[in-house]
Amino acid sequence: TATRTSVAATVNAIPTITASTPASRCGTGTVALGATASAGTINWYAGATGGTSLATGASFTTPSITATTNYFVDATANGCTTATRTSVAATVNVIPTITASTPAAICGTGTAVLGATASAGTINWYSAATGGTSLATGASFTTPSISATTNYFVDATANGCTTATRTSVAATVNAIPTITASTPASR
Repeated sequence: TATRTSVAATVNAIPTITASTPASRCGTGTVALGATASAGTINWYAGATGGTSLATGASFTTPSITATTNYFVDATANGCTTATRTSVAATVNVIPTITASTPAAICGTGTAVLGATASAGTINWYSAATGGTSLATGASFTTPSISATTNYFVDATANGCTTATRTSVAATVNAIPTITASTPASR
């Protein structure tokens, strides 16, 4: 031929997952995960290999899950796919519960020592069923001086998860009996 014809041999870069964003939640539900790629379309999978893509895009909301589950992500650009999938964790933290409480009773004005145990985490004591700031933390709580029966409330926090409701623990004040009259004895 009179001239040569140029034929390009194109080398496409294999995309990579440059960052991933795991996420967590308290109890059963969905978790929003994220990933970024050097180029192309981001694909989400249930397994490290095989299977069909669950979704595409930089973010992926899992179906409702009850336990920590790993999802996997890769990227495809110009017909090239990342060599391996990157694991992204959707963590489900267990919501702690108050498993037992110990009320207390005192005679007359004074302090009472209340107790509680939790399935996990830090035990928090409050003066109200909702709102307010914690009065103290720990398995036992010594009330301020009280002159009437008073309910205190306890919850637990673990891994950023707090019990759904606070448990009431009574500090009972029993009246001290008094002698109202005396009768002298006669012989």
